[in-house]
Amino acid sequence: MRKSIIRFSDGGNKRVRGLGFFLVFSLIAFSVLGCGLFDQEDGKVVIRVGSRQITVDDLKRDSQFFSPGIDSGIPKEPPIKDRLVEQVIDHYLILEYGKEKGISLPDGELEAAIREIKEGYTEEAFNDALLRGYVDLEGWKERLREQLLAHKIVRKVTEDLVPPGYDEIKKYFETHRNEFRSPRMVRFRQIVTRTREEAETLLGRVHKGEDMGELAEEYSIAPEAERGGEVGWVAQGHLDESMEKALFSTGVGKTSRIVETPYGYHIFQVISARPEGTRELPEVIQEIEARVLIQRRQAFFKKWLHNLRAQFKVDVNQDLLSRLELS
Repeated sequence: MRKSIIRFSDGGNKRVRGLGFFLVFSLIAFSVLGCGLFDQEDGKVVIRVGSRQITVDDLKRDSQFFSPGIDSGIPKEPPIKDRLVEQVIDHYLILEYGKEKGISLPDGELEAAIREIKEGYTEEAFNDALLRGYVDLEGWKERLREQLLAHKIVRKVTEDLVPPGYDEIKKYFETHRNEFRSPRMVRFRQIVTRTREEAETLLGRVHKGEDMGELAEEYSIAPEAERGGEVGWVAQGHLDESMEKALFSTGVGKTSRIVETPYGYHIFQVISARPEGTRELPEVIQEIEARVLIQRRQAFFKKWLHNLRAQFKVDVNQDLLSRLELS
């Protein structure tokens, strides 16, 4: 489950769909809130961030967007409550910064995001999620607009960060070499059948010289059949023991014996293999670049948020906050 409102992501559609799933899930989770002291204090302002006034009702609403999986609106444990409040303050600091800089989210961007989100739901399922979350469509859209705007603001303030150069990547590789060890791996294709008789017939045809990829495409019941049965690279230790024993004892270009598993009867053909070892720098340059850039963004973001707290006044009504818990 997605656990953070603010992400450093460059994947446009994937990011929107993930955010949409998170928001709809949060709306469902919103319905678990009980009727304790919250209901008595709903209209009171508990946090001020710049020009924003966050009431108890706002905080109740925000708590589910910032902490899915927690079963109460404001958890009783002080450390969790404190982290939630910090997340809420950070969120509104970002929005205040965007307001000052004139960064907005046009209606077209919002509608495009909504279309992306709805692709994962039938109309009935989407409306049911809203209903179970006790949220009307317009209220949900407004929350979505805020989340998308926060993402947009963060992307804008981090877009000029310079990616690491070759020397920096090389140094990272040399000091983290153990992190780039690779297990023994094989790349293979398979045919999976429902009965041993079918598997024996197909194995015989492979031994007579028929193309296993074509046979897999026609007869295999596994999902990768449309790719000629090709599964791709798999590391040792990630498969059922009987499958691994057959795969890692079969030579490259060779075909295994029939292996029975809960999924059916398998025939494996090993396409290529990699021994256990350490990947070399050319193989991991892109991975290191992504790691270092993420670390750089996180460090920048942390400092940037700290500076925003000096730029925009933040007040928390600690007395009121301390009383907010479910009965």
